[in-house]
Amino acid sequence: MMPKKQQLVISSQEQVGEAVFRLTLQGEVAALPGQFVQVGVAPALDPFLMRPFSVHDCSRDKLALLYRIAGRGTKLLARRQPGELLTVIGPLGKGFPVGKADRAVVVAGGMGVAPLLYLLRFLRGAGKDVAFFYGAKTAAGLVLQDTFRSLAGEYIAVTEDGSAGKKGFVTQFIRPALAGKKADLYACGPFSMLRAVAALAKDTGADCYLSLEARMACGVGACLGCVIRGADGCWRRVCTDGPVFRAEEVFGR
Repeated sequence: MMPKKQQLVISSQEQVGEAVFRLTLQGEVAALPGQFVQVGVAPALDPFLMRPFSVHDCSRDKLALLYRIAGRGTKLLARRQPGELLTVIGPLGKGFPVGKADRAVVVAGGMGVAPLLYLLRFLRGAGKDVAFFYGAKTAAGLVLQDTFRSLAGEYIAVTEDGSAGKKGFVTQFIRPALAGKKADLYACGPFSMLRAVAALAKDTGADCYLSLEARMACGVGACLGCVIRGADGCWRRVCTDGPVFRAEEVFGR
């Protein structure tokens, strides 16, 4: 679907974690998992730039965003109330493909979990056997666990301090899920985590798709504020060439 600019009504705004909010808007965006939208966080022109948010969940008449307060823009967004209008442009970017394997292994690190709820629904609807690995620094960083657990045949939570789930880094526990049966690997989170996931994919032969996080201004490839250097040395715009890339595009074969 081509992106369009529209005014959507806030139907709910709920705090679901430590400075983490889920915002639900009434209206159709028709996004694919992994795509994003640009949102005007305040009714005035201050701040001037719209903010990018992953599509957390999406249906025919609903768009949900999951975000953490990280600066002035998200602080203003958290103050918006049900019934108010938000300017939204989207869907934008390239999303996750549905791989050929019957098994899908999905990995989240911290707020990289934001686009993965919609992906889990999509994969489950496609009949995939889904394993979901969710890592955070502490138990407070794990949000909506019951919801994610309900969408995965296998659910593993990991915290670095051991305050919830297994103790360690989430990438330490993925390899058994990739053993034997052919699987596709999907991930979103910190760059260091994505590097480790890509290495696992290379070792096991799994097709691997990574959603990259980057600061964006325009969201349409014009400002070049979100460029990364690919494994081939060429520059790529996260907003239009991604945010989802094949692992080898970023880290090489």
